Amino acid sequence: MTQLPYVPTEYSVKPGIKKLGDENHFIIDELLPLYKNEKQDARSENLSDYYLERAESKEWGFTEIQSANQKHLMKTACFWIADQLSKEYKYISFFSEKDYYVLDNEITGETVYVDEDLQVMQVTKSPLCMCAKQCSGCKHPTPTYVNLFDALCSQIQEDICVMQHDRLVSAHVCLPSWWSPREKMMMSMAEMHKDVPGMDETAYDNIWNACLHKGPFIRYNWTLTSNPILNQHPSKNIGKDFDNGDLFLRVERQVLKGFPEIHSVLFLIRTYVADVKTLEKRQRGALAYAIDKMSDEELEYKGLKNRLTNHKESVILRCIN
Repeated sequence: MTQLPYVPTEYSVKPGIKKLGDENHFIIDELLPLYKNEKQDARSENLSDYYLERAESKEWGFTEIQSANQKHLMKTACFWIADQLSKEYKYISFFSEKDYYVLDNEITGETVYVDEDLQVMQVTKSPLCMCAKQCSGCKHPTPTYVNLFDALCSQIQEDICVMQHDRLVSAHVCLPSWWSPREKMMMSMAEMHKDVPGMDETAYDNIWNACLHKGPFIRYNWTLTSNPILNQHPSKNIGKDFDNGDLFLRVERQVLKGFPEIHSVLFLIRTYVADVKTLEKRQRGALAYAIDKMSDEELEYKGLKNRLTNHKESVILRCIN
């Protein structure tokens, strides 16, 4: 599908975070139309499965304060995302105009107007498709967004999660790698990764504090899939059929940006998919080595082994041949 930013040489549950440095937070490339259309497909299917925010809880009391906190949190996140996108890509701008905030994206041809509460008031779209030089036209004409966060996330290639006090409080994840945003809502990092073999000894408090105060950081995560489709929500039951001849390497470029003033961390997840056949010989060899060194528990977690079948050897052969 595209050039990968990372090809694994081992399977590891170590955090593997490093400073982002001079790299962009967001990666927008010629495949934007594909990502955007898949996101719009997910939104049309059932938006509430892919975009969620924490609900107010009467058990905690002070629901007005809870609501105000969530609004402030999301406004801070949205303004940073919009501002950062405008810094990294000259064709995206965000500004105020009379009583509205305006997000203007020359590549998608969309202009989104939101009010002070960041609710979408109007979306206009150029009749000319400007997504990419080879784009044949957008599948979805003029989408209807819920709010600025929905609009921002729907026009970029990253999925975005927002955590506060080490709890997932907002997720716009239309291209998940076999996990459900709904099931993870309000979980901590430790709870979200409790099923990952070997991560029970991870010092999550240290990771959280580092992300909050010392970032932004970047890390990579990877898995194998039998399907190149980006949206692999568990309800679709795709991507783990390793009996056929298709094998793809799926890599997530994750950027972690802290906002200590609101005790929050923003997770940007850019997914890449590449047919293993398109990798260089040395890269296929490194991938085969990484698979070979996996434990039975790790193979099972990655979908390469179950009670009846062990795909390890056949997958390794497909990597090296």
